[in-house]
Amino acid sequence: MLARVTADLIGTIYEAGAVPELWPEALQKVASAVGARGGNLIRSTTTHLEMHSSPEVAEITREFDRQGWNSQNSRVSRLLDRAGYPGFVTDSDLHSAEEIASLPIYTQFLTPRGAAAGAATVIQGSRDDGLIFAMEAFVDHAASRSAVPMLNELRPHIARAAALTGEIQSARVKTLVDAFDAVGSAIGLLERSGKLLAASGRFDSDIEELATGGSGRLRLLDEESDRRFSAALADFGQHWTGASVAVRNRDKIGAGVLHLLPARRDARELFSNVSIFAILARPNNEMLPDADVIGALFDLTPAEARIARGIAQCLSPADLAKRLNVSGETIRAQLKRVFSKTSTRKQNELSLLIAKLR
Repeated sequence: MLARVTADLIGTIYEAGAVPELWPEALQKVASAVGARGGNLIRSTTTHLEMHSSPEVAEITREFDRQGWNSQNSRVSRLLDRAGYPGFVTDSDLHSAEEIASLPIYTQFLTPRGAAAGAATVIQGSRDDGLIFAMEAFVDHAASRSAVPMLNELRPHIARAAALTGEIQSARVKTLVDAFDAVGSAIGLLERSGKLLAASGRFDSDIEELATGGSGRLRLLDEESDRRFSAALADFGQHWTGASVAVRNRDKIGAGVLHLLPARRDARELFSNVSIFAILARPNNEMLPDADVIGALFDLTPAEARIARGIAQCLSPADLAKRLNVSGETIRAQLKRVFSKTSTRKQNELSLLIAKLR
């Protein structure tokens, strides 16, 4: 038997609208009230997609995305075809029994996990955005259909709360970017894919000669720099650690370092859909950076950092071998790794790159 729509449940929804970090808890409370395992709130704009998931379905939702089912998700495409319908529809409304029994999205993923029966609705956001509120994993399709009247009663409250969340998330990002502008920082906010969501004025001006944006991910103009950036983004997806990428300009001359920092825990909640903080470092000190700084900028080992600084001081490999009391073969092997990590190919390119960081 379904629970009644109560003032407490409605209050929970509005509280989540004002404090977006509470949406997972609110989704779980609504799911428990209507007999579902959990829920998702998906907000789609012209630039990005953001999602809140309740604890009970969060892992299934992540796995669904990791396995690529979102690219062939007939649940969403058919739901969007009915975007003008002012209420919740179920999987059994959107698909025939034969389709649920045969479509791969059901047979290979949803049904084995007990998540084939759901109910969802499309809500127009306050700006150029759309919202999908979905209750997931009912015990069966009859249960999902039985929940629709109560969900429809909640729908106006969900719509108003979700619209407020969209406004708050946009304001948070703008406030952050304004703060970085005030102190002259060159910082960009990236999606996990590398798409630039927002940036400070200095980042925009500094990156203009080094990269292009557009509708896809940020692309560095230098092919080698872009390859390393792409590899760093892939590593973020696997390990979620930071990275530093040497960036060259169109003339293949080192122009700076792009530091990629993961947005974790509270940061990801506060700045929805921002997965990476990108800082473009183009320092202008009069002295060469020391080996520790060079190592940190390019992820070099201490030995490799000493080699890089030595080359920048116009020392030859033979000079370095003598000074460091190692063989010339060791120096050449370390220098080869330094070239790879700094996206350079020759000693003069490496020297120019380090000099750029003065």
